[in-house]
Amino acid sequence: MSTPNQASSSGMGASRFSQNNFDLIRLVAAGEVAVRHAVHHIRPESESGPVFWLLDLIPGVPVFFFLSGFLISRSLERASSLRDYFRNRALRLYPALWTCTALSVLIVFACGYMASSAWTPRGLGLWIACQGTAFQFWNPEYFRGFGVGVVNGSLWSVSVEIQFYVAIVATYGILRRLPPRLFDPGLAVLAVAFGLVAHNRSEIAQGLDLWSGSDLAGRLFRVSFVPWYYMFLLGVLAQRFHAILVPLLVDRVFAVIVVYFSSLLVEHFVWGLPVGNEISSYLVPGMGCAVLAIAYSRPTLSHAILGRNDVSYGVYIHHMPLVNLALWLGFAGSWVAILAVLLLTVGLALVSWRVVEQPWLSRKRGAQRAFGTPSAAVT
Repeated sequence: MSTPNQASSSGMGASRFSQNNFDLIRLVAAGEVAVRHAVHHIRPESESGPVFWLLDLIPGVPVFFFLSGFLISRSLERASSLRDYFRNRALRLYPALWTCTALSVLIVFACGYMASSAWTPRGLGLWIACQGTAFQFWNPEYFRGFGVGVVNGSLWSVSVEIQFYVAIVATYGILRRLPPRLFDPGLAVLAVAFGLVAHNRSEIAQGLDLWSGSDLAGRLFRVSFVPWYYMFLLGVLAQRFHAILVPLLVDRVFAVIVVYFSSLLVEHFVWGLPVGNEISSYLVPGMGCAVLAIAYSRPTLSHAILGRNDVSYGVYIHHMPLVNLALWLGFAGSWVAILAVLLLTVGLALVSWRVVEQPWLSRKRGAQRAFGTPSAAVT
């Protein structure tokens, strides 16, 4: 079976593929999530203002999921083996996650919360194991009195991300059984199918709750990859067709951005639908186009601003334990507390990148040959 050739006559080769503003875009998305959470939980009366509504125009989690599909599929296609693929994914995800989990444990003990909580060593060990593997959405009852009641509620998306890593391998494995010319159409059909699931996810979750007799099935559905997988698959398709898609978007970057944000304004003010992470599924392709247009227009901007510091993951995973600590210490309603949380988050993210993430990422194994997938439809 032929291997992917991502170069094209437009010059969108491997070097230009990796020259982009993704680090900066991910940081903006992570910052949107962190600011939103800090204001929502510490000073909720302020989140209805126009400034914070503008933050909803940056749907942080959907941006992460789309970019994940774009980059992870590239990683899979270029991996020398499945073992190297999963090894590289683990190196990217777990060292910082385990550090964050250790810091969360330190926080709940150091602030005195655990002294008044009915925790057990076995229960705490189970929670730590869940936080450090793939079940970050589980939260024991003895944490319900700490801050918002969940030590690090942002990590549900990490669990979804881990499911993506496995689901895309299974998806590629199934589609490889089709004739090569049907590989990309098969991805498109799956993206549409999962998009329909996402469009009706509330009704599906309610149906699952009714069927199960409790809300457990519905909650598990919402933290599964299923209602989010279409975002990831759209990123995969964008990567497969990037050789023609990116030049088209970059040449029309202003128009692409205007059309996308205009559609969000119509969505909210005309149709009364939510934006932010609850963005309608039919707007996600436009979001993806806007992200790619920004990523590859002036593609050295990210490096000029951030250098080689990719702190977005650290910002995303570290902010909620600090929000909960501020609430536990009685700083609800304080703008100073919000500012302190955000500054400490950035500081922790930078330390995490320099001390933890970067050294472990240096152990990733580079691509030696493409992992058997049909050539991209546009090469």
